[in-house]
Amino acid sequence: MASARAVIRPPADRWVVFAALSGAVAVAATGSAIASRTTNFTLSSTLSHTRVLPHRIHWLGRPSLPPSKVREVDFLIDGRRSWIEHHAPYSYGYDGNYLVTSWLGPGLHRFTVVAVATSGRRATVSSRARTASPKAPPAALAGTWQRRLSSAEARGSAPTGIWTLTINSVGWRILDPTRRRGALIDVAYFPRAAIEARGGIATRDHDPRENNLWCDESFEPVRYRWHVSGNRLSLALAGARRCDGQSRVWAGDWTRH
Repeated sequence: MASARAVIRPPADRWVVFAALSGAVAVAATGSAIASRTTNFTLSSTLSHTRVLPHRIHWLGRPSLPPSKVREVDFLIDGRRSWIEHHAPYSYGYDGNYLVTSWLGPGLHRFTVVAVATSGRRATVSSRARTASPKAPPAALAGTWQRRLSSAEARGSAPTGIWTLTINSVGWRILDPTRRRGALIDVAYFPRAAIEARGGIATRDHDPRENNLWCDESFEPVRYRWHVSGNRLSLALAGARRCDGQSRVWAGDWTRH
């Protein structure tokens, strides 16, 4: 084992240890930041100083290398790689989108960013933060709904056939008639039976049944009004038509399944 020499200089609010081990430099700090390991470039995470995460938050990794020298930036949650980004800005869940925490269990989680240089060198920064329980949707909306989309309604913007919508505390999950593609979307609830479909939710790296099928970069919020009568859910567009024909699938009558 190689020998190590450490010099400790304790500032008022944190300590830093520089250790000469195989040419690596390790930095550790108190608070939410856990560790950053690198060879000859640095890396930061926008979550490093956040101890309690809101419902949604931008999460970016920022390597000190120019983009031409970065092969990829990986985002891990509790040790599992949940997103890979190859182009700057290195953002979790597409540019301008958010890390939506509704799918995470309430409690303490570890959020790690790994930057991989084109040379193969790596830098890692990790932190811990707490998440809260997500809010449940209105009881009348919760559950699974289906809608048959006709060619006249789709107008070439979406596959025809039976679409499936599942609404719960995570978000709105929509599957197309093949059930191989879809979306998992963060939805906000407003008074007077209004909702806003926001960006996509990512729990796995570029999963074809997650995120926002209609607009990922950059997402555009779309508002609807809803009404439930018996086993029928009616959605009506309540604003600008955005997101590449999203409303052609959403707006209309859905039947409880």
